[in-house]
Amino acid sequence: MQGCDAPPVSALPQQFRGAGGPKRFVVFWTPNGTIMNDWRPSGSADAYSFGRILQPLESHKQDVLVLDGVDELSAYKGPGDAHQKGTGQGLTGTELQEGDFAGADGLSAGWADGISVDQAIADAVGNETKFRSLEFGVHVYGANVGSRISYRGPAQPIPPENDPTAAFDRIFGDLESDPAAQARKIAERKIVLDAVADDYQRLVKKVGAADKLKLDAHLEAVRDIAMRLDTGGTIGGACQPPVLGEVKDPSKVGNIPATGKLQMDLLAMALACDLTRVASLMWMNSATAKPFPWLDIPEGHHELAHRGDGDADAQEKLTRINIWYCEQFAYLIERLKSIPEGDGTVLDNTLLIWVNEHQKGNDHDRHEIPYVLAGKCGGAMKTGRWMQVQGDVPHNNLLVGCMNAMGLEATTFGNPKYCTGALSLA
Repeated sequence: MQGCDAPPVSALPQQFRGAGGPKRFVVFWTPNGTIMNDWRPSGSADAYSFGRILQPLESHKQDVLVLDGVDELSAYKGPGDAHQKGTGQGLTGTELQEGDFAGADGLSAGWADGISVDQAIADAVGNETKFRSLEFGVHVYGANVGSRISYRGPAQPIPPENDPTAAFDRIFGDLESDPAAQARKIAERKIVLDAVADDYQRLVKKVGAADKLKLDAHLEAVRDIAMRLDTGGTIGGACQPPVLGEVKDPSKVGNIPATGKLQMDLLAMALACDLTRVASLMWMNSATAKPFPWLDIPEGHHELAHRGDGDADAQEKLTRINIWYCEQFAYLIERLKSIPEGDGTVLDNTLLIWVNEHQKGNDHDRHEIPYVLAGKCGGAMKTGRWMQVQGDVPHNNLLVGCMNAMGLEATTFGNPKYCTGALSLA
């Protein structure tokens, strides 16, 4: 399978390795803030209870880190309205450029003026896989700063793919579904690997000690690839392209739940097949006005989010919307957790982070952003706790912490004016 073309774990630099697999970074993004009274846990850091919104994570409590108190300080600066800033700066930590994307109150903005953290990580870990990163969307419409979260660099947004069929064809289209054809491919690759081993035996007699060490490391990598071919073609032999079945029209609002599930299945298997090590999933747009008919909520999300705190009906519907998003987050955790890898699972080697554009919708508060992280990132992240940070901790620090957990030796990210160091996740 195509994933076998990626370097084996033994060939990866140590800081990018997990337990029996490569480290991976995944962003799960949702719009319009939350209801903090129903989101925030109660209790203490290591003995806490989930609020209503995070209850779907109960069975994964030891797999998550609830992060409370981080402020998106950079998103109070620069061009644009609150939604544009909250979305464009969520992963970049950098002000937006001047531009013609119309926002609220007569404000406008351009694209973000820096690289996003997922792409900075992809620059380090994504160049040895078939895809340096994959961007999935669920009903993301238009091309503006409110419909993009990933950036290759200043004003270089990456559009998410909304259509599961198109995503499947791009990611898995060249993988053989015929077992006999796949077996032939594996046999051909093993012939090449055997030839490499024979060349090594001839060459090793002619080189010095230093070069012999390099050749030994290369041969170990070759042997690792051969072992993976013998056990199914991927780490843990778990690479099985998903069966799409009937794909409902992804442009229809009522199909959002089915579309999202397919996108998460594709994302999980792309990681399992080691076709990418960096991915994102964007649920609708910043300030999305779409209703949630599958929850019997006919009002638009954005309109509900702007109602006052005293509107009990709106508060309850917003809580239900965020519970539903949490159920989707729990589903993605379960998918990654169900795929064996080494002595654990793909989730054990993943840093999955749930990001929102705001803390609260009706006043666009970007203090105390509600983050939830999952997976142990190969042992670099301590889970099973509620981490409450005090003071003005900028979200740029969190982005640096994610980079460090993934093995990058970064000390700053985004606009350095809003970065005071790394927020350790260990």
